[in-house]
Amino acid sequence: MLNRPTFKYALVVGDIACLSLAYFIALDIASSAATMPMTQQPLSAVYALLAYAICLPLLLFIYLLNDLYKLQTFRHHYHHLLIVAKSMLIGTAISASALVLFGWDFFSTYGREFLMNFLGIAFLLSAIARLGIVRMFVFGRVGANGRRRLLIVGSDDAAKKAVQAIQSEPKTFLVIAGMLDDYREPGTMLFAGWQNLGRLESITELAADTGVDEILIAIDKAPYPRLVNIVDACLKTGCVVRVFSDRVASLASRIDAEQYARDVPVIMLSQRKPGLFSGYLRRAADIVVATSALILLSPLFLAVSIGIKMSSPGPAIFRQTRVGLNGRTFEFYKFRSMHRGTSSVQHETYVRSFIEGDTPCLETGDAAAGVFKIVDDPRTFAFGRLIRRMSIDEFPQLVNVLKGDMSLISPRPCLPYEWEKYEDWHRQRLSVPPGCTGMWQVYGRSTVTFEDMVIMDLYYISNRSLSLDVRILFK
Repeated sequence: MLNRPTFKYALVVGDIACLSLAYFIALDIASSAATMPMTQQPLSAVYALLAYAICLPLLLFIYLLNDLYKLQTFRHHYHHLLIVAKSMLIGTAISASALVLFGWDFFSTYGREFLMNFLGIAFLLSAIARLGIVRMFVFGRVGANGRRRLLIVGSDDAAKKAVQAIQSEPKTFLVIAGMLDDYREPGTMLFAGWQNLGRLESITELAADTGVDEILIAIDKAPYPRLVNIVDACLKTGCVVRVFSDRVASLASRIDAEQYARDVPVIMLSQRKPGLFSGYLRRAADIVVATSALILLSPLFLAVSIGIKMSSPGPAIFRQTRVGLNGRTFEFYKFRSMHRGTSSVQHETYVRSFIEGDTPCLETGDAAAGVFKIVDDPRTFAFGRLIRRMSIDEFPQLVNVLKGDMSLISPRPCLPYEWEKYEDWHRQRLSVPPGCTGMWQVYGRSTVTFEDMVIMDLYYISNRSLSLDVRILFK
């Protein structure tokens, strides 16, 4: 049986093929109306290829943003095709605007005919290809053997809700293969006729024996360390692992999680490690982007440095020891936003309390919505507060990226006294090189608890990819 990653790859390949074919057919139709065929206009042919290289990735990115690679999109064909049409219109409108600014004479003359033909052909081809792929991979096979076999870990309210929702879903791609509860004896009756298959320690053997394709961890109110241990054990099976729990509800609401069934948002965790090529590609992208940004932002760097010097005596760049990959320390750069000689005792006390979960938010007084930095810190000077509010003080970290201490997108590095307070499961967030920005800065910022932040970072590490990095940068 074809697996879920293969299904996604098939969709992407199908979209590329359909959009490419539609583009060149529409271009050929529009070109035939021209007084001189495009094949006899070398410059126009080059422009056409450049426009293709710009428009295709843009359209695919719009598809990604509109959840056209998430399973819940395919439950209703009408809804699915409506989103395809919407994505095409948005992507084509943006692409057309870019081509007008690009000044391509051929597009200026024949653009209307080209766009109408492209939209019609692309939608027709995409509808046929996508419905065929969905029927082949998701809904086309009859009987339990043609569906994804699901093992549910847990038996509390979350598990009951998941089972009821999945079984009542009219077009489900899942069949429940069994349930596992580590706190019950094997063979114990759980609910609705389901028996406990065994313990967590034997989940790899159970998954193989039952032919499981996916594992759903459906547990509420589990301590975070326990939940992380369960996730690690499930990932070792090699199956796709998803989590439905109140512990990840904050993340699920922020990232627009996939829906297994109505009101069952799930967080997907990947067991696949990034390949060597992916690592080299990420490093190359970091170097190119950081170098370009440093060159383009050099006038801003000069202006900020002058502003700092005029506001407070001392160096413009603040150097600090931070903890990075696997606990290794490195020298971290920022624009200085505080007066020289200020004590860090207040911040140390605050951060330690925040990690322990008993520090209220200084803006709202809500202990459940703690912030990771002190609001209205009296140690900062006026210009420093301005550059901190605009996050300009973080720009010198581009130098750290060039040096290889950091990446552009990844969990943020921490201070040594933060690292000392981390539990073992907290430290997993720095099992990859730290970054200039990450998921919690984009999706949570100052409105999440420390443990929510760690969960977001662990989710990022598990699903780390260039496409996710692009999505974070876009947001």
